[in-house]
Amino acid sequence: MPPGKWLRTYIITPPFSAFCFAMFWLTGVLIHPFDRTRRMAHHVARFWSHLLLRTAGIRIHTEGLDHISPPACYVLVSNHLSLADTPLMCAYLPGLFRFMAKESLMKVPLIGGHLRRGGHISVARDDARSAVRSLAVAAKLIEAGEGSVLIFAEGGRSEGEIRAFKGGAAHLAIKSHVPVVPMAIAGTGEVMPKGAKLLRPGAIALIAGEPVDTRGMTPADRDSLTTVLQDRVAALSQRAATVIGRG
Repeated sequence: MPPGKWLRTYIITPPFSAFCFAMFWLTGVLIHPFDRTRRMAHHVARFWSHLLLRTAGIRIHTEGLDHISPPACYVLVSNHLSLADTPLMCAYLPGLFRFMAKESLMKVPLIGGHLRRGGHISVARDDARSAVRSLAVAAKLIEAGEGSVLIFAEGGRSEGEIRAFKGGAAHLAIKSHVPVVPMAIAGTGEVMPKGAKLLRPGAIALIAGEPVDTRGMTPADRDSLTTVLQDRVAALSQRAATVIGRG
């Protein structure tokens, strides 16, 4: 690792990250009793996520986010590479949204507390009945106009090629009669590899594609829609990787 990158990763970033996490947690706890709509929690997460990424020396490239037009609600579908995907999405996605997050993440100190207070949706991926209940909660949230729902459709982190998509995102979009926005991330696996505790300097990209209209679709279209979404995210992922490579 070059000396400048080592210095940033191990000397400069740790105290700034600790400060960001501590203030993120404290602010979230203080506002929670007054935040019935969870909008304040969303703005807190956006502010501290921006600061966390910037102080770690990470360059961010975004494209296509104008396809997301709040206050309209969407199902947002993305690949998943790293724990750094979470602050990236919090910092840059327009409008109010909720993660569908695996149940174990809800138990992680600081992050889990924010997810629970922010109204994000827990998913027990090994329990089919629980997953169906989680999708029902997400559908009610969308139908009430309370925000979009973000799903990492591979069901976990990928390394290299995108893994086969689960059908939950397509099911939710068809049930809720809202567009699906395919998105792709690149670079987060390098700035925070699996098992790493600290962010590293580097470049990451977040690219959104054109929304896929689900009007007129029925549950019978779930598998075909899932295939379309996987293909679009894969193409966007290649584009995002190209952007990172140029950087």
